[in-house]
Amino acid sequence: MELPIPNKLEKLWDLWDIRLSVLLSLLLQVFLVLFAPFRQRSRNCFLLMLIWSAYLIADWIAAVTIGLITKSQNDSRVKPKQNEDVLAFWASFLLLHLGGPDSITSFALEDNEFWLRHLFGLLLQVLGAGYSFFLTLPKNQLWIPTILVFVVGTIKYAERTFALYLASLDCFGSTTLPKPYPGPDYEEAVAIYSTTRSVEVPEQTEVTMAPNLGNYRDRKFAIHLQPNLESDQVELMGLAHSLFENFKGLIVGFLLSSKYRESSRDFFLQTKPEVSFRLIEYELSFMYQALHTKMDVVQTKAGRVFRLISLFFLVVAFMSFQFLVDKDKFKKFELILTYCLLTGAIVLDIFSGIKLIFSDLVLIAHKNWKKYIPDCFLQRRRWSNSVSLYNMIAYCVDWRWLWKSKYLFPDFIRSMLDKLKMMKFSSSDKIIEDLTSFIFEELKNKSSNAKTLSEAMEKCSQRGDGALFGTSSYIKLKWSISEFQYGESLLLWHLATELCYQATEKKSNPEKDDQKKESRSSRTICKILSDYMFYLLVMKPAMLAPVLGNWQIVFQDTFEEAERYLGKYSISSHAEACKRLINVKTKFRPAAVKGIRSKSVLFDACILAQQLQHLEEELEENQWVLMSKVWVELMCYGAINCRPIVHAQQPSKGGELLTFTWLLMNHLGLGLQFNEQDMHAGTRLVAVK
Repeated sequence: MELPIPNKLEKLWDLWDIRLSVLLSLLLQVFLVLFAPFRQRSRNCFLLMLIWSAYLIADWIAAVTIGLITKSQNDSRVKPKQNEDVLAFWASFLLLHLGGPDSITSFALEDNEFWLRHLFGLLLQVLGAGYSFFLTLPKNQLWIPTILVFVVGTIKYAERTFALYLASLDCFGSTTLPKPYPGPDYEEAVAIYSTTRSVEVPEQTEVTMAPNLGNYRDRKFAIHLQPNLESDQVELMGLAHSLFENFKGLIVGFLLSSKYRESSRDFFLQTKPEVSFRLIEYELSFMYQALHTKMDVVQTKAGRVFRLISLFFLVVAFMSFQFLVDKDKFKKFELILTYCLLTGAIVLDIFSGIKLIFSDLVLIAHKNWKKYIPDCFLQRRRWSNSVSLYNMIAYCVDWRWLWKSKYLFPDFIRSMLDKLKMMKFSSSDKIIEDLTSFIFEELKNKSSNAKTLSEAMEKCSQRGDGALFGTSSYIKLKWSISEFQYGESLLLWHLATELCYQATEKKSNPEKDDQKKESRSSRTICKILSDYMFYLLVMKPAMLAPVLGNWQIVFQDTFEEAERYLGKYSISSHAEACKRLINVKTKFRPAAVKGIRSKSVLFDACILAQQLQHLEEELEENQWVLMSKVWVELMCYGAINCRPIVHAQQPSKGGELLTFTWLLMNHLGLGLQFNEQDMHAGTRLVAVK
């Protein structure tokens, strides 16, 4: 004997499953339209998780609901029987939902590589929605609005599939190739060459031609001769778009000709830091739009025509449903839901059209529109403008009870809890102007001193030794760079910086005002870069993977030694831990007394911190200015060695300062992707005058 409750629940589900699924699909579309653009300028993990979940569920729920509709139409056992005309109409809306909003076609770059799967899904879902409509013929009273919405849904889904195809690495890489140039006709060239060989040609003086990159030079001088143009955001957008078109081959690993680098380098050497970083911000925004939105599809003439057709068809579908359809056969909820679908489709399409009209690419093409647009809209952020910070000492002190429970938690659970701990205790600081200016000036000096491509590559290989070289502290501190791999050296300098920072915080220095101000600024820069690089090491190791070496071994050994040391003296506070460590008596190097089996750099960091503290006393060098230069080199080394495709993933996650640095280095001629022919030719990197 069957219980009556399951039967009731089954009937209730048969009645409401399609309705609730359609409503959920509509709500997910509204959420994605409103919140998907925020992932470009937000690092909030909770928001990114919500967008990711909505992105996945939206595709799944729409596809499943189309299947439920066709199943219910074919299954005569389904009772109570629902209005099949309405179900076929809803199936067309679900096809439109599968097309997704303009602001998000893919969540990650890997999604673009599945464009062929989406093409197959397009054919399958169009057939499913068409079959659902076919089953209602010839008595379908909603055939006019159903056909109209079906056409719009097919257009939207095709737009998304084509956008995914354009953003796939193979297709995206092909768009960066120059137009084919076979050269002059060979036979004609031979004839001309043969006739000119006997003619004496006067000797000509070799002339170095200034490389050309569109109208860079005109725009460059316009900015410097008219300072008010520095605040002209539309002009900067145009420059950034030109940069993106010429440098987007970096993403797929293409080798760039030196003429592009020289033109870009000549331009950036004469700009101000704030202008340079604003250009990089716009350029990364164009990268995000090309890889994760429909912008490259809808910006074409055909795309705009289809967009107008779609809006017109939706309006006509609404009018025909309103005035040509007898609604007496509709249930109240069905009628309300259908109006919601029609109204939602029209409103979202109009909203997308408005965003398209005021998009960066349209503003570049129609610069006279800028007088009608508020400055706050033009100057809005295109990235999070912040960096996540964490440090090793806090990592050891926070939640120490968790690490004592090694036998209660398996390794994979401890790893998950560890990530949650990092998310909980890490902080996020807004990028300060002093930091970006300092990074730009350091890179500018490196670029100015590099006369050839080989010298530029040598500058990129420096990971702190370049900042120390030429100073009186070079011999004393070079061990901290030369004796360690990059990951080891990074952790070593991070610990030493934290110890020095906490020790200096309680000291009062009777310096001159200017020196004091410079020292405070450099001290803040060191702290931010140190904590930022440690955060990347633990939370985003893929960005530094090519140069990390045995980082995990170094990290776990250092952590275990720090845990043992803090437990030995029952230290539970951050300040107390730093005070105890920096006062450790270090007569001998750890490797000399403990052997080389352990990769811990804890007490090496104590030695380095003590040496850094004595810089000003013994060598009369500003400790923090020197350390800030070392940190910029350490960050630049990691940035330029990170795989370009990993950098391309960051704009969709709020952006990373490391990615800004990588792109700025390439524009200043400090990249590693040089044309081999240019390298052998010893191409000069001297700025063209």
